[in-house]
Amino acid sequence: MRLSTPEELEQSFRTAETGGGPKQGAVRRRLLPDSALDVFTEVRFPGREWALLVRSNEAIEDRDLVLATGLVCRTRSGSVEVVANPDTDRLLFCALLADLVNQLRVPASGPATALVRRLSAWRRMLDRGLSTGLSPEARLGLYGELLVLREVMLHALGSAAVRAWVGPGGAPQDFQHLSAAVEVKTVSRRDPDRCRISNERQLEAAAHTTNLFLVHQAVGTSGDGTSLGELVDELRNHPQVTPELSWFENCLLEAGWLDVHRDQYVNDRYFLSRRQAFAVDVTFPRITPSDLAPGVSGVSYLVDLSSCSSHRVDEEAVRKSVTTASGTAKE
Repeated sequence: MRLSTPEELEQSFRTAETGGGPKQGAVRRRLLPDSALDVFTEVRFPGREWALLVRSNEAIEDRDLVLATGLVCRTRSGSVEVVANPDTDRLLFCALLADLVNQLRVPASGPATALVRRLSAWRRMLDRGLSTGLSPEARLGLYGELLVLREVMLHALGSAAVRAWVGPGGAPQDFQHLSAAVEVKTVSRRDPDRCRISNERQLEAAAHTTNLFLVHQAVGTSGDGTSLGELVDELRNHPQVTPELSWFENCLLEAGWLDVHRDQYVNDRYFLSRRQAFAVDVTFPRITPSDLAPGVSGVSYLVDLSSCSSHRVDEEAVRKSVTTASGTAKE
């Protein structure tokens, strides 16, 4: 199955726009002719708006979703349209459309509903300013989370581990499963005991969390290592991920991963140097909201893990805790 590329879609739009189209109305092109859905691209005149139309009979709530300035998704009577005005970044719009069209190629029981979820993931990614690619620090962070997903969470939870990956959606910790939570930090092995906590909520246990862990990884680089793209592809094909592939893809997107940026990361090849796990309780060195004066927030700080040996636990303890987590609220 050949995937649509942003460049192909942009060329198609520009050909329609300059090909002597009507002064009023639209030039429409059908995509995915073998799909059960009616999928079209349109150039609308006289405003020269570019649009993707997906016709469906699914029960989807009518709403407007602003993805970025000049870029809007509308759902009406089960159908979806994504419209870009002429001032929108055309290549970004076509990257979005290529992603949506390729997602629609994947069989799904509710493809239009899945498309709206995908658009919501795009909005969260764009809100974080990640449309042009991940910074080196963000790449390392995503690599570390995917390592823990593969080597800790999937072993503990199977396919349920994919939905436990909630950090990309804005949750305080990277993984949450019932009463257990895991925060992942990944650093260069040049400074293996440094752990930067991004805000005062990352090491705060929620009311229902009875076990909170910090998993800290030191990672090196080597030509024999694994690239971020290779790890993404491995997990996409993992037998315990494929049942939740749509959810996994949305998490990747929210974390800032786009396949069109793959070439930016190809020279970064990582290997795991050390992984440590710590049980976080009231005696663990941390700052939480209750420690701050009123009006103070967004606090970032460093923890020296060499002083936290009494909180060390092995990986199996983390897996066991996650596996046996209950929904019972903390006393």
